[in-house]
Amino acid sequence: MDNYLSLTKVFLKSSLRRTKSNRTRTKIIFGLLLFFTILFIIIPFLIVSASFVYDTTIQLMDIEYESIGLQIMCYIICIFTFVFSISALLNELYFSTDIEKLLPLPIKPVQLVSSKFTVCFILENIMQIFLILVSIISYMLALHLKVPNLLISLLQIVTLPIIPMVYATIFCLIIMYFTKFIKNKESVKKISTLFVIILFIVLICFINSLKGFDFNAYLESFVNGNHKFLDTMNYIFPQIRLFTDTLTNMNILSLLKYIIINVAYIGIMLLLAKKVYLNSVIDLSNKNTNTNKNSTKLLKNIKQENVVKTYLGKEFKTLVRTPSFFINCMIINILWPVIIYALYQIGTIRYDFNSIKVLLSINNDKIKIILLLFIVGISLLIPAMNSIASSSFSREGKNYQFIKYIPLSYKKQWFIKYLISFLISFVGIFVYTFIFYIVVGMNILSIMQFVVISILSISAVSFIGLYIDSLQPKLNWDDENNALRENYNTFISMGIVSFIFILTCIGSYSYLYKTKMFGFEEIYLAISGLLLFINLIMLIISNTDGIKNMIEQE
Repeated sequence: MDNYLSLTKVFLKSSLRRTKSNRTRTKIIFGLLLFFTILFIIIPFLIVSASFVYDTTIQLMDIEYESIGLQIMCYIICIFTFVFSISALLNELYFSTDIEKLLPLPIKPVQLVSSKFTVCFILENIMQIFLILVSIISYMLALHLKVPNLLISLLQIVTLPIIPMVYATIFCLIIMYFTKFIKNKESVKKISTLFVIILFIVLICFINSLKGFDFNAYLESFVNGNHKFLDTMNYIFPQIRLFTDTLTNMNILSLLKYIIINVAYIGIMLLLAKKVYLNSVIDLSNKNTNTNKNSTKLLKNIKQENVVKTYLGKEFKTLVRTPSFFINCMIINILWPVIIYALYQIGTIRYDFNSIKVLLSINNDKIKIILLLFIVGISLLIPAMNSIASSSFSREGKNYQFIKYIPLSYKKQWFIKYLISFLISFVGIFVYTFIFYIVVGMNILSIMQFVVISILSISAVSFIGLYIDSLQPKLNWDDENNALRENYNTFISMGIVSFIFILTCIGSYSYLYKTKMFGFEEIYLAISGLLLFINLIMLIISNTDGIKNMIEQE
């Protein structure tokens, strides 16, 4: 137990270590941006989740299925916990740089696995626990439950994500034990990339099956006894039904069963770790086996190139050749239409290509404004989601000093990092939107207007993300996943960009439906003016405070 606690303390400190600026002004700006993001992004998200649980509970209370909404929310949390924990656990258990230092020490595999599991659990589930808590509060308000119901369930609230993380750990242990051919980090990364692509293909097939889905009909069949989905999920995550029973009825027996099941799952995980972990990790190399073979060949092929061109190529190759960066930064630019298609299938708006084409042919202002907001939304949200700009300096990691010694001015380096974000995002958006413009028969003038608005949007997001990452880049990481995981800079950038998009939507709605004084051209000019103003402000800030952040960062 002493080794377990000591290891957990050290791993937790190491994971929370972050490069911080010594400038008071920078700390204040970063703190304000983080507060702004929590206020306008996290809190509304929690409110929406709480509303879903509350409304579902009220609607199903009369037929004695009041806990279904809370259970569904818990299932969603568990599924996401499982999916996103695999990468984190795989890295911590097998590819963290401290593994080679820890193996010779008198530490048992069970102690090492359990401490790393604990740290991952703490870091990965802070947001999930808040989400569970607000869901429970809304559930209690709907059923008029008392405070003792909450107090008796506190242990379950904190430990609910344990079982999905146990599943993820067992998955990692089994995969790494039986796939003997995986003996280096790069092989796992390539396989992970392939796995993600397969998941996207499965997602496309699933989304296509949503067409014609009638939720009310499904709910009616559920009331009539069709509980296959719920029974399956309760079998996979047995702790959730026990949790809701404890909360609703203050059932102490369900609480004891919950504790026993969690202990049993953890025991199975640790028993498996004792048997297979050491054998699978002891020969694992952190380095690519092909590096030494190719180093001589690479040195012979080196030739001098233009500095700007070389730096731009370096940024692009880092994003494309590093599987973690490719999955998190590049793939969204290729597959974002899948997300749009999913929203279209689930949503109530049913504009097809033919109806849009007809409305555009008669110069309908309403459809043009809807398309304008659609393009603004994509051009703002996709560059924010791909985190290319908001991880520009974080990607340098421990090699950050590199940018201080190369023969390239800070301004040029800043511009190139901005340019790589802008170009990748613009190409990823323009290819699909241009095809869309042609299909719906949009005229040349409208296409040019929409391209300009897209350029201004992407440029603004690139500037914002780049500046935020310059304030406090996450430089202390030993794996590329950690450069993006728990990176507040990406989170803050998405928050600010989402606020800008909401602002444009509210403004456009007010002008179009409330005053009815302005048409498409007026709204287009207003949005263009807003985006141009943001670009100019961010350009000034970048050339002053942004460059100072680069120089003073250690």
